[in-house]
Amino acid sequence: MTRDDVDPATAAAPELVVLIGAAGAGKSTWAADRYRSSQVVSLDALRAVVADDECDQDATADAVALLLAIVDARLSRRLTTVVDATNGVPAERAELLAAAARHQVPTTAVVFGTTLQTCLDRQRQRPGPVPGRRWGRAVPDSVVRNQHQRTRASLDTLTTEGFTRVVRAS
Repeated sequence: MTRDDVDPATAAAPELVVLIGAAGAGKSTWAADRYRSSQVVSLDALRAVVADDECDQDATADAVALLLAIVDARLSRRLTTVVDATNGVPAERAELLAAAARHQVPTTAVVFGTTLQTCLDRQRQRPGPVPGRRWGRAVPDSVVRNQHQRTRASLDTLTTEGFTRVVRAS
């Protein structure tokens, strides 16, 4: 499938759209091209909210808690919501699916088939940590490889996890 397979204008509204892919796969760009900024809940942006640094991995737990609260609030209002994070393992997706089920909102998994080499190349172009910071935008190769492998493995389980629809984006 192509990037055009999910069209917010024709998609059933409301819906929960869960982006799944390695760092550098193009998730944020894809979401920005298709949805209003108010519809996209970005884990990186929420790290910035709780830690003044979108790259601060130590802030992930707090950012995830905030992400889940926002998703739940938006779905309770029956608003289309896009979750922009790697979402690489079933446990990460389970809480999102539970929120959608609570509010009887259909779910779409958008799986990014971006090649590993493209993801790695994109990471190598991102800046490292600024002075005084531990983290930068560039994600280590080993982490990207792991995320890419988890994305590929997730294709076998998404429908059994409870997604209404699975779309592959490139």
